[in-house]
Amino acid sequence: MTEKKPIETIVYGGAFNPPTRAHQAILQACVDYAEPRRAEVWLLPSASRKDKAIDESYERRLELCGALTQDIMRRTVTIDINTMELDRQHPTETYDTVCELTDTFTDREFTWVFGEDSVVTMSDWNHGDWLLEHLDMLVIGRSGYSAGELGPRAVRLAVQTDGMSSTELRRRLAEGDEYRHLVSPSVGALLAR
Repeated sequence: MTEKKPIETIVYGGAFNPPTRAHQAILQACVDYAEPRRAEVWLLPSASRKDKAIDESYERRLELCGALTQDIMRRTVTIDINTMELDRQHPTETYDTVCELTDTFTDREFTWVFGEDSVVTMSDWNHGDWLLEHLDMLVIGRSGYSAGELGPRAVRLAVQTDGMSSTELRRRLAEGDEYRHLVSPSVGALLAR
């Protein structure tokens, strides 16, 4: 009997608070990478971390992620939103998430998406050296960062993000400045409501 091949699943985690065109570009690149591999893509909104509080409701986070996925050209690729980190009662740790997903979804092989800025500091994270050594990764370049040599299972994924940040977007929203050029159409429509 032939053993069933695991489902390759690309996990793109982040605050997405709110998602910008940079997030859209990265998610589209993940879908483009996934398609010929017959992989799926999971969007994984993160909960608050020890170094970063996210001051937005659970429901609003899901609405924002849903709006982001609406502007992605999926073709044959499935995009799901996984709420595992949002459902946790304690701060998010990447190592915990990796262990939980791996233990829960034994029929899947995960590839994790990280910005180059995260890879540069990963060895300082909880079990960071283990993550660098053992995770299949897609690494997105970030302006001002150079990860140099990546982990043995990492691949660089070229994405043009133009340095857009959710921090700048939140500032513009708070001050009533123009922001539409920073977001996809569906996210813009949600923010305008």
